[in-house]
Parts: sequence; C-alpha cells; structure tokens
Amino acid sequence: MEMLRNSLSNPETWLLYGGGLRNQRHMQGSAITPENVSELSLEWQTNVGVTPGQYQGTPLIVPGDPPIMYQTNGPDHLRAMNPRTGDVLWHYDYDSLAEVGDPSANRGVTILGDTVYFTTLDMGIIALDRYTGEEKWFFNQAKTYRDEQVENPDSEIHDELNFTRNVGFSSGIPPIPYDGNLLKGSFGGEWGVTGWIDAVSTDGEHQWRFDTTPHDQWVGDAWRHGSTTVWQPPAVDAESGTAVFPMGNPGPDFDATVRPGWNQYSTGKLALDASSGEYRWHFQESPHDWWDYDSPSPPFIFDAEVNGEERTLASWPGKSGWLFTFDLETGEMVERSQEYVQHINMWALPKHEDMEGTPWNAPNLLGGTNPQPPAYDPETRTAVIMGQNIPWKISWTDAEYEAQKLYWGLHGFEFANNVEDPPEEWNGDPGVIAGIDPVSGEVKWQNWREIPPWGGAMTTDTGLTFTGASEGQVLALDTETGEELWSADLGVGVGGDPVSWIDPAEGTQYLAIQGGGEGPLGGYGEQGDVLAVYSMEVDTGATETATPTETAEPTPTETEAGGGTTETTSGSGPGLGVLSALAGIGGAAAGYAFGGESDEDEEE
Repeated sequence: MEMLRNSLSNPETWLLYGGGLRNQRHMQGSAITPENVSELSLEWQTNVGVTPGQYQGTPLIVPGDPPIMYQTNGPDHLRAMNPRTGDVLWHYDYDSLAEVGDPSANRGVTILGDTVYFTTLDMGIIALDRYTGEEKWFFNQAKTYRDEQVENPDSEIHDELNFTRNVGFSSGIPPIPYDGNLLKGSFGGEWGVTGWIDAVSTDGEHQWRFDTTPHDQWVGDAWRHGSTTVWQPPAVDAESGTAVFPMGNPGPDFDATVRPGWNQYSTGKLALDASSGEYRWHFQESPHDWWDYDSPSPPFIFDAEVNGEERTLASWPGKSGWLFTFDLETGEMVERSQEYVQHINMWALPKHEDMEGTPWNAPNLLGGTNPQPPAYDPETRTAVIMGQNIPWKISWTDAEYEAQKLYWGLHGFEFANNVEDPPEEWNGDPGVIAGIDPVSGEVKWQNWREIPPWGGAMTTDTGLTFTGASEGQVLALDTETGEELWSADLGVGVGGDPVSWIDPAEGTQYLAIQGGGEGPLGGYGEQGDVLAVYSMEVDTGATETATPTETAEPTPTETEAGGGTTETTSGSGPGLGVLSALAGIGGAAAGYAFGGESDEDEEE
C-alpha cells in the first residue's frame, strides 16, 4: 500500500488513476521545467480507431524495459502498449450485455501485481492478466452474467437490479484498491437508478455495499429512483483508512417536488471507512437540489498547516463553481474558495413549463466543474481546476419515471453562448482553467478559454501544469501564475488526462494525453480518436531502472469469453518493473453548440 500511496515519488511510474491513492496528480522528480518545456516534441501519435469522443481516461505506466502503458476508451476498450513506440502489445474489447451507459467513456484501469482490473459498462469488474490480456475472473452484482445466475447478497433495495432494468446502471471508472479490496461506485444519475458503493475483493468476491440512496433516510419511496451515484473514483488516505467519494445528483433532476427532504448524500462528498464501508461524514453542496449542482469531480487529499496546526484535508471542486476543503478526520469545513466561475442568479428557481421571464442562471448543469480531475501542487499549494462558465435558463416539468428513459424534469433550456442577447453580467468566456489555494480559498489566477475544458490536469514539482484544451491543444502552464509556456496541437478536443514519466533506459521523459472531442451534448471541439506521446531527452543519471519481477514473460493469447484479446507482440518482458511488492498490495492494505431536444443524453 505504501508504494501506491507514494507512487508519484517514483518518476518512472503512474500506477493509479489519480497518480496515487490521494489523487493529487502531482509528479515528483520531473526533469521538465518552465525553462526547458519548449524542448518537448512529438514522439508518436496514433488514431486509436474506435468511438470518437470517448477518450476521457488516464493512461497508466508500469516501469520496465520497455515499460507498458495501459490505455482505455469507451465503450469498454483496453490496450497494453509500448509507450516508447505506440506498438500495441494486446487489446481487450469487452462485449457488454447491457446497452451502453451514459457516458460510455472508460476512464482507466487499476493494476496490482500481474493483474489489471477493468470496469465494464454493464457494472462488472474484469481481472485480466496484464501481460497477455487473458481473463482471470469477472464480477458483476447484477443477477445474470453470461447466462449464469449470480447471487446477490444485498438487501431488497437492489434485488431488482438486472441488465434490462435500466440503461443507466453502468460504470466506467477504475476501481481503487485498498486493504485487499477494490472500491467502485455506479453511474446512472439521470436514469432513475439507486446509487451505491461496492467493495469487491481482488479475487472477485463481494465484501460490502454502502447504499447512497438509503431508504430509511429519504422521504417515502423517493429513494427508489433517487440516483445519487458515483461518477468518479474516490481519494483514499491510507494512514486514516478514509475514502472520500464524489456524489452525484438526486433523481430526478430539475423536478424536486417528487423527492422532498435533503436527499441524503447527494450533491457533495461522502467519507467512508475504506476497509469496512462504515459511514464517517458527508457534505452536501446543494441539498434538495433543483439545478443539477452535484459534485462529480474526484477529490484529492493533502496535508497542510491550518491556523498553526498540521492537518490532513480533503478538497474538491464542484459544479457550484467553488473549491471546498474539509478536515478529513472531523468532516469540518476548513474553507470554501472564492468563485472561480461566474455566479449569476445561482439559486433562482426555474419556472414550471414557462421560459418567459425565467432568469439566467450560472453555473449551468455542466458546472463549474464536472468530471474533470483537478491536480494539486503541494510545493506552491495550488489546486488546478477546470470549469465551464456559460449561463443558461431553464423551465421544468413534472418528471415521471419510465425504465430506460431519462428521468428528469427539464422542459426547456437555452445557453447564453447560443443567443443574440446573453446576460450583461456574463464575461463571454465559456471556460476556465483556474489556480486556487485550497486552504485560504484564494483564486490565484484564471486562464479563460473559448471552449470549456473537459479533461484533467497534472502538476510537477518543477512548477508546471499540464492539461488539455477543447480547442485542440495540450498545454503547459506555470502553476503559480497560469501563464501558458508551451502548447502542441492534437487536432481534436482534448478530454483526456495527461500523465508523465521518466524512462531511464532511454534517458527520456515522456508526456502522454488522449482526446477525441469529449464533452456533453455533442462534445467540445473537434471529434477524433487521438493518443499522443511527447518526449524530451533528460539527465537520468540519478534514476535507476526498476528491478524486474519474477512474473512469467508474456505469451501470445486469444481470449473468447466476454471479450477479445489480440496477440501479444512483445517477448522481452515489458513492464516487469512494477516491482514484486505490488503483488501483495491487494492483500496488505469545430466547435460546440448547446441546445436541441431536452431528452439528449447528459454527462454527469
């Protein structure tokens, strides 16, 4: 567990979705600096070849000679690649038994020892041999899989769960490992589902479930379609054993009349004991929400001095356009930042089936910050946040639940960037990248964008922030000032998350990012299917190549059940440097135009 918690202290790796269990996305030991970042150049670029617009993931890097990159995209595609060349070692294409969920993106995998764990859109977790792609086991909490009955040990609340009940039961986020288990939640917040968080052992056995729409804490039967799902992975503090999960909207959106009360656990963050699933604390940014102001972005955990006392804190941005910081142990709010997107009539209620005279609201249903992962630089105490900044106006209608249909009360809507007379208060900038001190709440800088950014960020200990732009570039910014220092054109809207690593055998630091015009309601920027890797020669004299494990060398394989795996092309043991310690971790511890019909799929 220590290796995963501190994985980014080893610049040769990127072993978890958020870089480490705490989700800081902060690389230590980087050789790329503000002074030399202009020397970055394209090493290779490829068109992945499937599903434009579903490249929201974070590639993982396991060290070795050569290393292995594990890259995913929706719906349910996984590749093992040589990150030096872009050669595909094997790929796994899962054939879902359910209709594709919303969104159909896959945001990454988790690796422990010789196993890669992959979440499927029909609510499964698949364990694959990470060298060959051969399937080891499959877990699904639904009643059926591959025509076999699967026992559901949980309460009556979820007995009705099956693949045909609702297209909204899906998940595309990586399961996060802790104390021998994999932690994961469910998608489906706009489809009238019930929300939950599962722990599944690393050998595929269900351990516990936390109901995020608890029937004894909601009024009447509102919990039955109360949503409150988990759009992104949690941050985990290994020292305290606390996992903080991002919580989605209550269902239905926009018609709160059918769900009286606070709608427990929705629109905020929920802290659980990561081993047992026991409740610790929660916070709701918008109780009894009318505006879809949920909190899908993954949190991050860090240590900082507050009023002269060293404390462990959890912080996150939300659709509300604020960055919240809480004491991890007590659940006490430490700070709510200055707004980093504009607030215009934020809490004004919409009218029922009447757009006339309806006020402009900002943020809109997309945020603020949606699923975009923030990054945190502890050296400068700066959180880098991505946000939307487009006012909208809406009317609502009475929502009625119907299986496999969007469950919301949105009647009419229009966005300020699509009208001739937008609100005077709006600055006209649809998106922003912002640097915020999560302890003081100060917004240090704002880098306004012509198109809202949809991808995540990473920071380095040399003062750089890497992120993607929906306008089609990968960017390097000065973390303290937000100044753009370097950019490269991908030709597509970039909705993926950057990662960087050093390959000492090559004397090179690499930067990888993917994109395809990700975003809601048709996407942001040009659509495509691009994965690009940039490189720079660096001095790696102080870095030793990771020691190979004793794991068997990869062999060609062909997998049939549930998915397909192509032949492995490497015979030299790529990525063996994951280190034998990892094997025990599981047991030890173009453009955009808003508008159109109101029944379009909505992201988060």
